[in-house]
Amino acid sequence: MVSLVASVVLTLLLNVLPRLFPKTARKTEQAVHQRMEEAFEQQPHDGARVKVFFPWKAMLAISVGLTVVVNLVSYFAT
Repeated sequence: MVSLVASVVLTLLLNVLPRLFPKTARKTEQAVHQRMEEAFEQQPHDGARVKVFFPWKAMLAISVGLTVVVNLVSYFAT
C-alpha cells in the first residue's frame, strides 16, 4: 500500500512541479540536453558498439519451469 501511495505522489509531483515552475523546468531540460551532448562528444568515434546480451531463451525456460513448480505445489497442497 505504501508503495502504491508513494508511486501516485511521485507521479503527481513530477507532473505538477514543471507547471508550477516553468522557467526552472526549461533550464533543467536544457542542462540535461547539454550534458547528453557533452557525453556523446567525449565518446570515442571508432565505430564500436555495445553488444547487449538478453537471455530470452533461459528466461522463457525458467518461467515455464517455475510455473509448473508453483502449479504442482498448489495441486498437492490442497
